[in-house]
Amino acid sequence: MGLDQTSRRDVNSELRGRCSGLAGGISRRAAIGLGAAGVVGMTGAVSFFDFFAQWRESEAPADIFKGDAPTGELWELWQKRGWVKEARHYLKLGRNVQCKVCPNNCILEPGDRSHCRNKVNRDGTLYTLVYGNPCTFHVDPVEKKPLFHFMPGTLSFSLATSGCVFRCLNCQNWEISQKKPEETKDPHGEELRLKPPLPPGLTTEQMSRLSLFPEDAVAVTEALGCPSISYTYSEPTAFYEYTQDTCKAARARKLKNIVVTCGSIEERPARDLYQFADAAHVDLKGFDEDTYKKLNSGKLAAILARSKRSTTSAYGSNHQPHRADLHGQPDTIRRMCGWIVKELGPDRPLHFSRFHPEHKLAHLTPTPVETLVKARDAARAEGLHYVYIGNVPGLEGAETTYCPNCRKAVVERDIFAVTRMDITGGKCRFCGTKIAGVWT
Repeated sequence: MGLDQTSRRDVNSELRGRCSGLAGGISRRAAIGLGAAGVVGMTGAVSFFDFFAQWRESEAPADIFKGDAPTGELWELWQKRGWVKEARHYLKLGRNVQCKVCPNNCILEPGDRSHCRNKVNRDGTLYTLVYGNPCTFHVDPVEKKPLFHFMPGTLSFSLATSGCVFRCLNCQNWEISQKKPEETKDPHGEELRLKPPLPPGLTTEQMSRLSLFPEDAVAVTEALGCPSISYTYSEPTAFYEYTQDTCKAARARKLKNIVVTCGSIEERPARDLYQFADAAHVDLKGFDEDTYKKLNSGKLAAILARSKRSTTSAYGSNHQPHRADLHGQPDTIRRMCGWIVKELGPDRPLHFSRFHPEHKLAHLTPTPVETLVKARDAARAEGLHYVYIGNVPGLEGAETTYCPNCRKAVVERDIFAVTRMDITGGKCRFCGTKIAGVWT
């Protein structure tokens, strides 16, 4: 639905506030008077024109797919399936619309498709095309998210639709994240809605026309005996409406919600969504704006701002380093870890996942194991209590949780399986120190 007048004023006030804050709180008249001399209150001497250019860059809409919205029979079939729903958090700009779910801020004319591929402007209304039509779902160990400090040893019903707000060059799931809904689903043929009793299996053809609406996802999760639902594989922000409604339905049935995300989401939609989330895994791709812009088409500042405001009960941060980042800029790792300690606290788990060549970076080599070990050592030196290394099977202690007080192993894991746990009542069994997390 479009934003009401109050919401529009809130968005406009936020934009004015950002501009005012960057300019050191000076008045418009004073700012104009500065010209090219420099803006007072900023770090270093920056011309007003440079400042305005930087502000415009931070607010600039992402590239979109012009005139690419489905039409005719395909649009009608998509509607008939129930896979179309009016989007949330967007502005009506005459016949144009601007999506305000993520920092891409896509502005769409009628017939255009969003940067994430999942939203279209039809006659001045913004619609999502991925409501109730996941292209994949599985039952995963919660450790696979990875979440090591949230309900260990349990299984999570995990689902995803097509599309993503990023375009990571090394995406591991690019076959769905960089696809349009029409490339993963087919509304032709007999309608199929998944609900208990569950079939023994599904063919690829059945998956392509299958619907799984929020209430169905909850019923399937309960039938499978999973205590949680994970929104993962691609990007939950790109299927925001579906994620939010499923989270609400799951919360009503006392199931837990896990959001596995790149963290690129605006504050208002984040607040509306995360009130229903119980855990989040935020995937940091690096720790500088240039890396995000070149490798991921994202904005680091927005991700860090949302991370600081997170209110979830368990929170993970996963750094998937590009090899050159770790080799050439070890200080970047230290800065990132120092930021996490200062802004999020020393108890936030950090996973260093080994880079695996994929998608458009398939010509590179995996991160050397010794580089990951050095990164882990640097994170611990900065004060982080729980640091892990992923995608390196057999590396001793890589996935072990140690008590920050007595240093004894309290949780041992073998890939995604918990093999030993010495935590009682949320505390170390040996010295009684509280171990951050949700353990039951």
